[in-house]
Amino acid sequence: MRFHVPMLLLVALPVTAQEPAGAPKPRLELADSVRREAPPSARPTPVPVPVRDTGVAAVRALIRNSFVRQQTLYGIVLYGPSFALTIAHEPVPATAAYLVMAGGSFFAAAELARDLRITDGMQTLATHAPWQGGAIGAALQYAMTGKNDLAAGVFFGSMLGTAGALTLGQRLTSGAAMASVFGADVAAGLAMGTMYAFDANYGGTRTRAAVGAGAALAGMQLGAMYATYARYNVTEGDVFALTTSSLIGGAAAGSFVANGHPGHKTSTLAMLGGFVGGLVAGDRLLVRRIDHSPGEGALVGMAGVAGALMGGGVAVLVGSSARFNAATAALGAAGAAGGVWMAERWMGTRPDAGRRISERLTVTPQALALAAARVPGNHSLVRFAF
Repeated sequence: MRFHVPMLLLVALPVTAQEPAGAPKPRLELADSVRREAPPSARPTPVPVPVRDTGVAAVRALIRNSFVRQQTLYGIVLYGPSFALTIAHEPVPATAAYLVMAGGSFFAAAELARDLRITDGMQTLATHAPWQGGAIGAALQYAMTGKNDLAAGVFFGSMLGTAGALTLGQRLTSGAAMASVFGADVAAGLAMGTMYAFDANYGGTRTRAAVGAGAALAGMQLGAMYATYARYNVTEGDVFALTTSSLIGGAAAGSFVANGHPGHKTSTLAMLGGFVGGLVAGDRLLVRRIDHSPGEGALVGMAGVAGALMGGGVAVLVGSSARFNAATAALGAAGAAGGVWMAERWMGTRPDAGRRISERLTVTPQALALAAARVPGNHSLVRFAF
């Protein structure tokens, strides 16, 4: 028995040292390796990663930067020279005035772009209005004084043109703004051409300058109204295409008066009539049917020029003289029209974004039923959106 007791104790010791069934087994871990779940209040707050807006904000930044660059360029070539000639006539003060205005144009434009939200319409008008404003100001100054010193009129006219672009352009789209610029040029050209055709020299050249300036101001309003209240969409590229069609019409009309000596009245009126005819044709065939982007409008113009060159070349090959005559004008206009047609065909047909009549006219059946039942009150039977 002495031999078996120690053996029984050795066998029973591991059995009694075991843990009860289902109890967790102990683990030996170092103190540095123990991972405990931190309470929610002690967890670090994640830092949000800023996301750059590449949509509307990026487009606005591009427009703002373009506005600052253009105004700085105008300060160098337009505002600065006219300001220097307005306030000084000696070389040293004139140079100082030019440098101050040319450099200050950048800071003034940057400050305006920071405080104002530059829209597409404002940017389009600010691109062209300084030149037109300077021309109108010079014409008005000449009409009032009769002197050729027009620096003051150019300076104040260009500044007013820029100010008008920043105020009136807020309510205009880029297409309406470009139509306003185009309307000013067309109205001034038609007024001056008509006065030249009928020898309207009442008051001499000063009267012509005043009439041209007034027509340009009226044309700005008419052009903006045309693009704003038209039943179809008018884009900036549409106005470019309209310019091309009007020039083609003028060239086509020139084929009827190129030969012979019809006189300045007949020639001028024929050219003006062709210009207006091309304007109407472009509105009907190009603007109402397709919405052109600025690049597409420029492409239409390039196609017209290329077609006109080919038509003129054909006129020379068929035996026409090198000078401008009826055959050259007719074939040139035909080639330009063919080039425009090819460009439109190449770009493809896209419907105008303007609403159709079926979308603008709405009939309310409920109002018809109420009116038939003689229910008292005002019932809108038909609605038409302008």
